[in-house]
Amino acid sequence: MMEDFTMQQIINLRWSLAVLNSEYFDVAGILFSKITKSYNSQGNNEVDCRNTSTEGLNQLHQVLLWYEENEKNPLLPPKLRKEIKLAFIANEGRPSELQKDILKTFESLESLGIVVVDKEIHCNQTGYSLDIVIGIKNSQKEMVVEIDGPSHFIAHSPNGATALKRRQLNSLSDRALLSIPYWEWDELSYGSNRKHKRANKSIEKDDEKKRKQLYLQECLRGKSFL
Repeated sequence: MMEDFTMQQIINLRWSLAVLNSEYFDVAGILFSKITKSYNSQGNNEVDCRNTSTEGLNQLHQVLLWYEENEKNPLLPPKLRKEIKLAFIANEGRPSELQKDILKTFESLESLGIVVVDKEIHCNQTGYSLDIVIGIKNSQKEMVVEIDGPSHFIAHSPNGATALKRRQLNSLSDRALLSIPYWEWDELSYGSNRKHKRANKSIEKDDEKKRKQLYLQECLRGKSFL
């Protein structure tokens, strides 16, 4: 029966087990053996990974991180594991307007000792892209800030890829993690759920800035970062 599975179907099955954080690692032997067999049959050259979809390679990388989380041998050839990670890191995203707005608000908290250390980088331990990295002035303390837009959720619950990313960053990265869901930030914006209109928009915009600053401060205190 397993012989009838396509490569993507096998990857989907392994990825689903990773999302669920299943303990059935013994199943991996059969599933990974087919992936290895397919890889070897393609000639074991540098373009092998092109025969698997970008989504499939991303899922495989997350599966490999799942095995690392649990200190298990992923049973894939080292060269294939390297190709999978390189393909995963090659994914480049563009910062959204939401991300830019949150970055700007973090930059406005300099008086509290908050500094933006970096943005749009990859985590050395996992290969995941990181939206923002913040720190405390004159301190080694750092935190990763992930801004999660609508594509990260299903009815306000994290989808599989987002849930895996959060869990794996928390367990494998050396930085704390703060995730900001889009709807919480949207509620802070000018004009959102207003009961009445104000004549002076500059006052309203100033109030919006303060709301956003207070929101981030509360988030950081909740993570014991401030």
